[in-house]
Amino acid sequence: MIRFLTAFYFSAYSILLFNPTKTYGQITSLADLELSKIIARQEKLFKNGKDWTEGALTREAQEIVTWYENFLLGNPKHLNGYILFGKFLSRTDQKEAALDLFLKADQINPNIAVVKQFIGNFLVEKGKPLEAFPFLLMTTRLSPAEPVYHFDLGNFIFLFQNELEGIEDHEKLLVLMHECFKEAVALDPQNFDYQLRFAQSFFDFNHTMHENALAAWEVLLNEFGPRTEDEIDYIMISKARTLLSMNKVGESLKILKSIQSKALENQKNSLLKKAKTIDQDYRKKSSWHIRSSERFRFQDPYSFPIDPHLKKMKAVTLKLSQEKMLDHLKRDVIRAKIEENGSLSLEFSSNAN
Repeated sequence: MIRFLTAFYFSAYSILLFNPTKTYGQITSLADLELSKIIARQEKLFKNGKDWTEGALTREAQEIVTWYENFLLGNPKHLNGYILFGKFLSRTDQKEAALDLFLKADQINPNIAVVKQFIGNFLVEKGKPLEAFPFLLMTTRLSPAEPVYHFDLGNFIFLFQNELEGIEDHEKLLVLMHECFKEAVALDPQNFDYQLRFAQSFFDFNHTMHENALAAWEVLLNEFGPRTEDEIDYIMISKARTLLSMNKVGESLKILKSIQSKALENQKNSLLKKAKTIDQDYRKKSSWHIRSSERFRFQDPYSFPIDPHLKKMKAVTLKLSQEKMLDHLKRDVIRAKIEENGSLSLEFSSNAN
């Protein structure tokens, strides 16, 4: 189906992958200067490696790994060193080896959002969303001006809402999800995906904010340039669905009759059927919606659910280390190659130290 009809995704490692050289502070020492040289070398590898032989790739990757190791031996408390080495290994799909480095960075400074993001995403991939939640929640607290953290948290809550039912005040989670998308839009109003997911989120929880929902769909229709016919039909049918929630049957029917997309035919027919009985349904549900809106009222986008797991975040990171969720690898690159999609793949020896 069209691309944005499947916008419910969780953009794991978005900052890690798209900001590979982002650091946390200015270059103020010889150590920082040395680290910047390693970064320049690894970016050259990712940029030009597709044109190299496999042997040249392996040698260069080995040298970069060795440079990082030597750098951290000489600077064992250098936060940026652990983060950037972790990013390098993450970009080469060595996430378990990268985790070891991010855990060490978290021990040095537990208030770095990108570190919390990596640990949270790692736990998600390991099938532990309940443990991942506080880490992903903390990214929005530690870097509230970064829209992707809010967007990722909103998608995470939507995808794992059933698994998160064990969280205290879990009934507020879907409201938090909606507020996350709202905040992402406020921080980056030109991002179509953010605006789309914000508009869609009005359908994901009980509320009476139908005018706001309608306005969100209008923004998508009028402020993001020309769209395909299927995209326009999707936006219009979403408007019609919202209008039905507002008991504006006539306006909704007018829109529904204009929908031509074959992909939306079933949804169109379902809404047409609903429109025929909307007056009766509306009378039955109106009082329930009023009570529901009171229960789900969200006063402050930063009034997060009280999650006891937040208090145990340090214990979770310690547990990750103690359980030896990764082998403590010798970082010996034995093979490197460029995949068909252009990414670098490294293979390490598995001998323990």
